Amino acid sequence: MTTSTRIIYADTPKELLPIAKAVGYIRADIWRRYGGRKTVGKSSNDIRNEISSLALYFNLPIDGTIPNESTKDIVNDVFLYRAAARKQVRRAIYARAKDDKEELARLYTLLQDEWTKDNFRQRQMRKHFKHGHSKVNNQFVVRSDRHHTEIVDGKVVVVINIAAKYGQPIRLVTTTNGKNLRIIVKDDVTEIHYAFKKPPGRPVGADVIAVDKGYTEAFVDSDGDTHGMGLGKIMTEYSGKASKTAKARNKLHALEKKHREAGHTAKADRIKTNNLGTKKINARKNKAQKRIRNIAFKAAHSVVDKASLVISEDLSRPIAKKKPQKKYNKKMSAWAKGTLAEALESTTQQAKARNVLVNAAYTSQMDSNTHLLEGKRVVDKFHCANGDVLQADFNAALNLRHRYFDHEITLYTPHREVRRILLARSSGATMRQGA
Repeated sequence: MTTSTRIIYADTPKELLPIAKAVGYIRADIWRRYGGRKTVGKSSNDIRNEISSLALYFNLPIDGTIPNESTKDIVNDVFLYRAAARKQVRRAIYARAKDDKEELARLYTLLQDEWTKDNFRQRQMRKHFKHGHSKVNNQFVVRSDRHHTEIVDGKVVVVINIAAKYGQPIRLVTTTNGKNLRIIVKDDVTEIHYAFKKPPGRPVGADVIAVDKGYTEAFVDSDGDTHGMGLGKIMTEYSGKASKTAKARNKLHALEKKHREAGHTAKADRIKTNNLGTKKINARKNKAQKRIRNIAFKAAHSVVDKASLVISEDLSRPIAKKKPQKKYNKKMSAWAKGTLAEALESTTQQAKARNVLVNAAYTSQMDSNTHLLEGKRVVDKFHCANGDVLQADFNAALNLRHRYFDHEITLYTPHREVRRILLARSSGATMRQGA
C-alpha cells in the first residue's frame, strides 16, 4: 500500500492564529540555522537532538508537542532540499568522470557526507545547495495522540488537545478523521491534512510504453494514444487571466504609490486595501491547480491501465530556450510538469507498476524512424526524413521508448554529449560533427 494525503476543511478559531505564528518563527529559525552547510555529516536525528538539547523553543507559549512535531517536519524538509541538490550534483559528477567507473563510484560516495573534502564537489554543492529560507507562518503539525474526534450534531469534530496552562482544547468541525494532522490556516478557512493508506490499485496492463508529457494533452504514449485531453485549454485560460490581472494590478500599484507620495495617505490606503488583495487571485490559482491535478491523475491511471512499465522523460531541469517569447513564458509558468510527474509516479507505485525516467535531450528533434537528428518539427507536427508526418508528441514518445534501451545515453548524460553521440551515429557524420 502507498500513503497519500487527504484534505478536509473547517472554520478558523482565533486560538489557531498565535500557534501558527509561533511555529512560523520556529520554521524560519531552523532554516536560518540549518538551511545550509551546518547539516554536513549529520542526520536528521542529530539535528533534532541538537535543537532539543539547546532548548531553543522551550519558552514559546504553545503546547510542547506542537513544536516537537513541527520541528521534525521542518528538519525533514531541510534534508529533502539537500537531497534534491545532491541529485543535480550527481549530473555534474557523471559529466566529469563518466569514463572512469571506479572514480565515478568514489565521487558518488564522497557526495553523501564528505563533499566538503573535495573542491569540485564543494563548488557544485554551493551552486545547487544555497542556504534556504522560509516565510511560511500558517501551519503546524499535531501528534497523533494529541487529537481525537467527536460527533456533534451529525458532524465530525476534531479536538486538538492543548495543555491546560496554554488554553482550552481547540475544536474544529470537519467531515472525517485521520492520524497525524497538519493544520494550515488560510484566512477564514482551515485546512486539515492527514495521511492515509491507499488500497491496492486496479490491475495494470502488460505492455511497455513510453509517454511524452504534452501541453494540449497530459500524455501521448508510444502507441499513439492521448491521455488527459483539455489540459492545455485550462492552462492557457488561467495564464491569460493571470496576465490580464497582473497588468491591471501594476497600474493600481503605480496609482497607489503616486497618491502616497503626494500625501494622499487615506486614498492610497483604500486602494491598497480594496484593490490590491490576493484572495481572488489565490482562489483562481487553487481552482486551476485542482482541475489540472484531476486531469493529470485520470490520465496517469489511463496510462497504467495499459502498461506495467512506463517510460517517461526526466524534466527536473528547466527547459532552455534562447529567446523565449512573453507568451511562451506565461504559458510555461502555468505548465504543470511537476503535477504530471507526481501523478505518474504516485499511480505507478499504487498499482505496483514501474515508472522509469530517461534522458529527454533531443527526443523532440529526432526522427523516430531512424532515431537520428533528422527531419523537422513544425508546431505540433514532425516531418520525418522519409516524408512521413507524425504528431510531434507521438514522435517524441517513440524516441523515449528507444532511449530506454540505449545504453550509451544514460539519465545523467549532458545534453551536449547526447548531441555529439547522435551526430556521430549519423551515416553522413563528418569528423567535425564527431568532435
